Amino acid sequence: MSWEEMSTSQTVCPCGKGYITQKHYGDDWNRFKDGPVVIECEDCKKKYKVEEVNHYRMLTSDGCWSEYFLLPKDYPEYDGPSETATYGSSANPNWDFTGWLIQHFTEAELEETEEQLHVVKASSKLTGNAAYICKEHKSALKTVRVSAILASVERALSAYPEYVGNKQQREEIRKQEEIAHADYHEEKVKHRIAIRLD
Repeated sequence: MSWEEMSTSQTVCPCGKGYITQKHYGDDWNRFKDGPVVIECEDCKKKYKVEEVNHYRMLTSDGCWSEYFLLPKDYPEYDGPSETATYGSSANPNWDFTGWLIQHFTEAELEETEEQLHVVKASSKLTGNAAYICKEHKSALKTVRVSAILASVERALSAYPEYVGNKQQREEIRKQEEIAHADYHEEKVKHRIAIRLD
């Protein structure tokens, strides 16, 4: 039941002195997989690294396909604005429900939710953001009692002014990151060499 080499695809490297290759494997169950793309030229191996770009189809069951490129080894990694570098990872509602609320709702949205929670006494009657918070509260804290949800929202509202990385701050850095990533990618594409394996 081991993988066996079925074939090898190759193309001539940019300098013309060697090849870029990829081996293809199959097993007894008619499963197939591709090996890594390898630069088999000493000159090009010193200058380039292989970059794989995955493309996903509409349905995950349809799988994905990859494109390969040569990129200069000294090409810099992205070092622009980053939500994670600036504010850390997003809060997990199971461990930090207060942080999760602050990161996913504006102060005004939480105040509106608080008002609804003071009026509505049954969690099944909640609407909008309050209903969504109730669903997440049930999943994370195993209760849909309106008083418990209200207490969580009140904790988030009292922590909001001092919290670094609230919803507005994260949305702003995400916009900056998206623009910077697009600019970085646009420039990077100019330096890539597509690998066409036969």
